[in-house]
Amino acid sequence: MKDLYTMDSRKVVQRIIKGFSLFSIFSTIIQSYPADSQSILYLSLITVALLVNDFTRGKFQNQSKALWYVSFIVSNILAGFLLFKVYCIGTQIYIIILLVEIIVSTQKIPMYVLCLHFTIFTASLIADHTTVKDILSSYLVIIAIVYLFRNVLIEKTRAQELNQELQIANTTLQEYSGKIQELTISKERTRIAQELHDSLGHYLIALNMNLEYANTVVEVDPGKAKLTINKSQELSKECIVKLRKTVVLLGEERSSKELQQSLHEIFDNFLETNKIHFELNMDEEIEYVDSDIKNCIYKTVQESITNGIKHGEATQFSIKIHKLSDQISLLIHNNGADCTEIIKSKGIQGIENRIVALGGKVDFYSGGSTGFSVEASIPKITLDFEFNKEAHSW
Repeated sequence: MKDLYTMDSRKVVQRIIKGFSLFSIFSTIIQSYPADSQSILYLSLITVALLVNDFTRGKFQNQSKALWYVSFIVSNILAGFLLFKVYCIGTQIYIIILLVEIIVSTQKIPMYVLCLHFTIFTASLIADHTTVKDILSSYLVIIAIVYLFRNVLIEKTRAQELNQELQIANTTLQEYSGKIQELTISKERTRIAQELHDSLGHYLIALNMNLEYANTVVEVDPGKAKLTINKSQELSKECIVKLRKTVVLLGEERSSKELQQSLHEIFDNFLETNKIHFELNMDEEIEYVDSDIKNCIYKTVQESITNGIKHGEATQFSIKIHKLSDQISLLIHNNGADCTEIIKSKGIQGIENRIVALGGKVDFYSGGSTGFSVEASIPKITLDFEFNKEAHSW
């Protein structure tokens, strides 16, 4: 069904009503003055002037408000004169159409024009011996109906504007959703790559060292070589299990084990080689910090050991983890080869990203006989240590 509230539809309806009004006016003129051709010509010219003035006023609405108001005032005077001289349904409808134009076609109702319209309407009907009471009652009814119609149009226009804004917002939201999805996928890929690098890289380094050691002692001490090979088999199985867990349950962070126990499991991977030695100095209270901090410490130690063995051929690692008043201090030092220029590999970048994500900072340094060190500080997450400790004991 065609919407009668659209601008084009209203214009069509308005033209039809005006056409009927003009037909009624001309018919009444001819019937009222059958023998007075001069009056017929005079009133017909006024009617045509009214029609031409209304037609040209539409051109002024978007160009000059002043000309539009002048044209509208002229139309009111001509319509009022016709209402007085040719009182018929056509002149009544025409002057009501002007009232509709005042109220509906303007954003803010010009009160002085409305008062002028009321004055002309009242004067014309009083001159035709209509009582003031009838004039007021009929005018108030008409203006109430027209004003309600205006409110309907305003609400409809607002609804259309809100619908357009909603469509624009929906389109924008879909675009943002697509971008967020792309960023999420990219971030998840990076996380998967980092997890695989950190976990499998460590196991492969340990496995390689055990196999090298077994190859070295196989002729001298076959029993020791067999134990080392068995350890290598265990490492390969653990590597496969770790890979499956990483792929299938990547979202699960390690939180069930104690941090110290988990770190010793890393050390045990190199136990059979008798080449790598570890020294761990950790405050007991570290076990009761937030799981995200513990997970970050674990992966930082794991990656630091992997990098130290792989790139620096380190044989000794000193790991110190302490709780200070407002932060967690982590220092990992190895006796590996001196590094004059530190290139941030994927592993080092992973360490840095995890610590920075927790609001901490990390430094990597090497020089002289100091080997290589990773020094980090992580602010404590707002959590009462004693409360967490009590909850942990349950």
